Amino acid sequence: MAHHQTFPRHALVIGGGSDIARALIMQLGEHHLHSVVLMGPRLDSLAVAQQQLVAAHPHLMVTTAPLDLADLARVDVSIQQAFVALPELDTVIMAAGLLGDQTHDEHEPSRVQHLITVNFTGAAMALTRCAEHLERQRHGLIIVLSSVAAERVRRSNYLYGSAKAGLDGFSLGLAERLRPNVRVLVVRPGFAITAMTRHLRVPPLATQPDHIAGDVIRAITTSNATIVWSPPLMRPILALYRHLPRQLARRLPY
Repeated sequence: MAHHQTFPRHALVIGGGSDIARALIMQLGEHHLHSVVLMGPRLDSLAVAQQQLVAAHPHLMVTTAPLDLADLARVDVSIQQAFVALPELDTVIMAAGLLGDQTHDEHEPSRVQHLITVNFTGAAMALTRCAEHLERQRHGLIIVLSSVAAERVRRSNYLYGSAKAGLDGFSLGLAERLRPNVRVLVVRPGFAITAMTRHLRVPPLATQPDHIAGDVIRAITTSNATIVWSPPLMRPILALYRHLPRQLARRLPY
């Protein structure tokens, strides 16, 4: 059966408090999604997401479990415990992310460590364990929320951008390793209006979690692509931006 004919039924969401992850689960709940485990460091935000999902989709079995990607010694065992809670796991959504405060964090080695650990190291460890699990099954889907910030790292958010660039490259390599049995989708949203970005100035082409979720669903159902741009117009814009001379890129307002 072709990948794009298979809808997620049992999903593990790492970063379950994420607005984009919640929008994606909301839309998948309208299809064949049956059970979800939401994982993240804050059980209060997971509980809110759980309540919203169950209110919208009473048939959906939603449970929560703690996972702090900054606590590297616990990442692997926490993920393996989730497999026990979700024995029929077929989909993993990596939605964990920490934007941080660039102007403050760039001067503090411990803050740099924390940001890169959550966005890249811990996430890569979790994805590796999930990949092993799905590879043994010989079927499954991994959705990784990357960012257009990974395409060309900018001065204004180089900590977040470089960590996402690491995760993006890791995920593309993982996609090659796991094909054709397990599909990896690397999602590169533009600026998304979420709780994480609420304090920032909204740039042109900003997008909403619902729109990103819709683009991901279309990719699952209608294509065999590995990379999903959201909105799709970000692809040519970033292709141009990536090749701008550094002196010119430096003068852009964001």
